[in-house]
Amino acid sequence: MANTALEIVRLVCAWQALPMPTELYSSNDPQTVEFRDLLNEEIGELARWPDTAWRKLIRQHTFITEYSDEQTLSPLPDNFQYIIPASMWDRTTNRPCFGPIDPQQWQAWKAQPILSGWMWGWRLRGNDFLTAPNPPAGNTVAYEFVSDLAVYANGDTVPTKQYCTSDDDTTIFDPLMVARGVRWRFLSQKKLDYTAEYAMWVSLVQRAVSRSKGLPILNAANGGSWAIQTPYVPSQNWPG
Repeated sequence: MANTALEIVRLVCAWQALPMPTELYSSNDPQTVEFRDLLNEEIGELARWPDTAWRKLIRQHTFITEYSDEQTLSPLPDNFQYIIPASMWDRTTNRPCFGPIDPQQWQAWKAQPILSGWMWGWRLRGNDFLTAPNPPAGNTVAYEFVSDLAVYANGDTVPTKQYCTSDDDTTIFDPLMVARGVRWRFLSQKKLDYTAEYAMWVSLVQRAVSRSKGLPILNAANGGSWAIQTPYVPSQNWPG
């Protein structure tokens, strides 16, 4: 079974009855270069598949707050794609962080002469991580995010690269699914019919997405969250 970058390309070449390369990233052969570019295009597309957070792309990040509009103490990791919604939590105060704040609400908040509250919010603008009201300094905040690192270098136990750069690199994705993706992209690039291959690829991706993460059990009779072990007042709800 194909696993490495070279093996995946060789499998696609076998399917297409094309000469199979013996090396991938040290080759100057035009067709081999084309296949390695299509391979990385496929990996990048899967890593950014819409409305999906692949289990092996999910990471946790923590940072320490500053009493400021802009958080500069590493609020975003280097391999950041996007924050998983509703996952940001102030662990010091045991309260959720409200966000992302939309531009209109942000400007309305900043127009207030004095802005304070028991719960602060956040937004991303350009490369800046902004907060309002200013959070207390020194709080520990954690959230989960989707990484853009989807490739294992040889010997790595976690993905460390966005794309393949070596013949023995492997990806977090099912190699057969990747090979099917490379195949339909190759056919499309050559202006050949790729309808059947594309349909098969979509089916493989959808199945992989559905199996990538577990789903919680929904219980309409559940009166609270077992995960909250300390007294907690729900957001925006103040007992009278």
